[in-house]
Amino acid sequence: MGGAWVFPGGAVDETDGSEAAHDAVQSADAELLVWRAAAVRELVEETGIWILASGAIVTEQRPVDDSLFAAALAGGDRFAGDSLLYFANWITPAPLPVRFDTRFFVASAPADLDPIVDGIELVDAEWIQPGDALDRAAAGRWEIAFPTRRILEFLGGFASVVHLLDEVMAQSAVPAIQPRLSIIAGRVEVLMPGDPGFDEAAAEEANPAFLEIAQRIAGSGTDTLPEVAAP
Repeated sequence: MGGAWVFPGGAVDETDGSEAAHDAVQSADAELLVWRAAAVRELVEETGIWILASGAIVTEQRPVDDSLFAAALAGGDRFAGDSLLYFANWITPAPLPVRFDTRFFVASAPADLDPIVDGIELVDAEWIQPGDALDRAAAGRWEIAFPTRRILEFLGGFASVVHLLDEVMAQSAVPAIQPRLSIIAGRVEVLMPGDPGFDEAAAEEANPAFLEIAQRIAGSGTDTLPEVAAP
């Protein structure tokens, strides 16, 4: 996702299931503990922001891997894992060679908590209203992947952080969303569950030649293969 604007995050590491992570991350949901551990770890590593039980802070220097969890405990603190609310699960369409099963969390943070990017995985960061980010994408100023755009559209539907958090906490379940790709009128289209043609696209994606055909269309100048892998 080089060059794209994304949410901080990354892969779940072995570290995130360690005893140190279990001790350092508050989470009433054992099933989500490893995902929350990954989320708070990646946030620190990429932006310097620590979501702690004592309050959110930002630091320029930050430990990595399991030493990050040990550092929180050594300071007499823990990560406020339960403050990260799970609200979305996106899975990359089946034909693409690189696929992700990505869980999204949302949390509140002080408005004056400016991130300090690591300069390696992230080279820039900005607090921005969802609608403003979408406007920049529409104007061609920002590259934003399909799932990120849909998440921004969801976030932009709330008047405040409080309203958003209330809505997420009221969710009874978080269904996985796996779009499908279809070639329609010479274009590669992303179809969401419920869209016309979504069910039929399953057979289209199962064609061993589908990806080759889609890439050929993308290279023809008539369209570009959508970036559908979640950040």
